[in-house]
Amino acid sequence: MDTRHLKAFLKIADTGSISRAAESLGIAQPSLSQQLLRLEDEVGTALFRRTPRGVALTEAGRGFSGNNQRVLQA
Repeated sequence: MDTRHLKAFLKIADTGSISRAAESLGIAQPSLSQQLLRLEDEVGTALFRRTPRGVALTEAGRGFSGNNQRVLQA
């Protein structure tokens, strides 16, 4: 698992928006969306619930977020 994808995941979780996260990271929104889809495919579950107003962490996403914040801080 690429740390770049983990950082992107955490930025999306923090902002609640793929578009705002992409802007903050300095990458295109479609590219970030593809990274997220690959990450979700790799972990085998949806990490976010997509809504018209942005994204919200699923239960699996909340667990994944907590684990990866600790990993990236180490």
